[in-house]
Amino acid sequence: MIPIVLIVAAVLGACLVFGYSSFVVGFSLMVVGVLGLIAFLATPGAVLRPGELEFVEERHYFGEHDDHREFRK
Repeated sequence: MIPIVLIVAAVLGACLVFGYSSFVVGFSLMVVGVLGLIAFLATPGAVLRPGELEFVEERHYFGEHDDHREFRK
């Protein structure tokens, strides 16, 4: 619901500043869509599978003692 309100506010603001025309409405919708797509793609998301409650970042350590061979007997 909030993204729709933000889109309406952006289009209404563009119409108030540049005047109401189909070009202004179309161009402002296109700009808001491109900005929304960029913001969506820039967010680091995690895919939660059913039953998972939180996202745990996977870490990889390089160098010595990363395979834990000395703990095996």
